[in-house]
Amino acid sequence: MVADPELRFAPSGTAVAKFRLVASSRKKNDAGEWVDDRVLWMGVTAFKQLAEHVAESLGKGDLVVCTGRLQTDEWTTDSGEKRSATALIADAVAASLQFRTIKHGEGQVQRSSSAPAEADPWASSGGQAEEPPF
Repeated sequence: MVADPELRFAPSGTAVAKFRLVASSRKKNDAGEWVDDRVLWMGVTAFKQLAEHVAESLGKGDLVVCTGRLQTDEWTTDSGEKRSATALIADAVAASLQFRTIKHGEGQVQRSSSAPAEADPWASSGGQAEEPPF
């Protein structure tokens, strides 16, 4: 996410969160060094409860996974120029676990780059039977 989500409410009371994502790919150049290749900037809009959850849970710099449908809006400027923009209307937004873990506790999401071993219920049996902790 390039910035914190903006949460607003429509006159009907419906929550609307807007945020921007950037996705880039990398490739090796002729010298064997990694360089940025293509970059895609995308506006995303989420509605209702999803909008509120996005605004409360995610922020600038977070790596997210989004699914939804693409929508292209077209308009004419005051000077008569035709413009268009494509955005993603989100059906689901989630924090990516590719580079970090997210631990839940006491009703809040706690982000960490690595969890301590004692917080990992799978790390040892702790003298109990070898059963899952759920």
